[in-house]
Amino acid sequence: MRVSHLELYTHCKKIFQACGVPYGYAEEGAETVANAEFLGLYGLQQLSDELPYLQSQMEELEIQFENERVTIINGGKQSGMLLGKACADYVIARLRNQQSAAVCVRDTRPSRVLTQQAMYLSRKGLGSIILYQKPSHSSLIVSSPKSPFPIMIHKRNNGDIMEGINKELGLAGDEKLSLPIETNRFCIFGTTKIEEIDDLMDRFQNTIDPSYIITTTEDFEQRWESSWGNGAEISRELWLDLNETGKGMLVESTDQSRERGAGEMA
Repeated sequence: MRVSHLELYTHCKKIFQACGVPYGYAEEGAETVANAEFLGLYGLQQLSDELPYLQSQMEELEIQFENERVTIINGGKQSGMLLGKACADYVIARLRNQQSAAVCVRDTRPSRVLTQQAMYLSRKGLGSIILYQKPSHSSLIVSSPKSPFPIMIHKRNNGDIMEGINKELGLAGDEKLSLPIETNRFCIFGTTKIEEIDDLMDRFQNTIDPSYIITTTEDFEQRWESSWGNGAEISRELWLDLNETGKGMLVESTDQSRERGAGEMA
């Protein structure tokens, strides 16, 4: 079946709200999933995979460490699709007074839908590199304001890029502060040094290294335009399963949940 972006967004927002996710986070999560689906990144499947782990209580993020260039946050096991926007906004705030900054979130569930935050940073006129680790591979998302879409690189180890970021942040050689790629963690690196980000993107898009699986800006653009023109092709079964699961997880109504858009009257 094919669905429009609005249908995807509305459907996903209802599911997030059924899980008790506060209204603002539900809106952001829905947009993240819908955009990922339109970019060919299987946003609905990611939502389905994470649905059992979504937490209705969005606690204030706990900063474990911070210096002038780096912030390390405890994600409290929350989904990266809900935490990404807040972390990207934090990077933007840090870049008002400096050229480069990084936010590293521990104890979270990262995924490819963090591409949404790379595009968000580029629309703000900033370059970014987002890294996250899965058991089978590490992924790298690079975006520049000079390109409407990012690039995504999957490989077994992106340690060379992480080493470069640590050097940029002045953390090279400091085991305590360096930002290694680890499972259940993602790092958002933002910078005003756009030319360096553009050079990195060009280098990856021109590589022939078979150890890389690269989705180029052109790949994303073609998927995006096709989805907007024809609707995104999704699994009807997955769509219906998510709807039923969301209904089954509908939280009990309270005054607070009704104010946030949750509960049986939502």
